[in-house]
Amino acid sequence: MGLQVHDVAGLRHPDGSPAPAPEHHPALRLTRTLRPGMVVTIEPGLYFIDMLLAPLRNSSSPINWALVDLLSPCGGIRIEDNVVVTESGFSNLTP
Repeated sequence: MGLQVHDVAGLRHPDGSPAPAPEHHPALRLTRTLRPGMVVTIEPGLYFIDMLLAPLRNSSSPINWALVDLLSPCGGIRIEDNVVVTESGFSNLTP
């Protein structure tokens, strides 16, 4: 953990060329199969970006704008968990 952790690339063909992302997930950057012992970081985030929120203000989207306005000065939040793949699933290493 902690070394070469971002953009670790995907699966490669035997000739070294990159395998394409799955058709149903074209933006997927990691196409490797996770195996026991591998550690990954799960980083869900929620960000309040005014220029992206502005077009939604006049839409019919069910958004609680009072809550957005209350929380948006914080900018957002990201929670990180380090998870190790096990034979039967996973184990969260983050205390």
